[in-house]
Amino acid sequence: MGLWEALLNWLRSLFFQQEMELSLIGLQNAGKTSLVNVIATGGYSEDMIPTVGFNMRKVTKGNVTIKLWDLGGQPRFRSMWERYCRAVSAIVYASIFSLFNYIV
Repeated sequence: MGLWEALLNWLRSLFFQQEMELSLIGLQNAGKTSLVNVIATGGYSEDMIPTVGFNMRKVTKGNVTIKLWDLGGQPRFRSMWERYCRAVSAIVYASIFSLFNYIV
């Protein structure tokens, strides 16, 4: 079982709902859109463009439909985060850290 499948199973165990909403927030280039794509399609691409504002994607896994709000991480979009985090089932904060920064 892959990491993303385990994450989806964990989310299903927390929320016995047919539908749920998740807001993905985090600084720019943290991988929020990549995470949405992996959950939705199982695929990963390094060629991504920054999210302008937000993107919404509905994903159905089994009998659960997940509405994913992928929110832009640039400073000019962060004021929108609160609006898209109200009344959602969960908020995912994506963070990236570079091991290179700790080695050098």
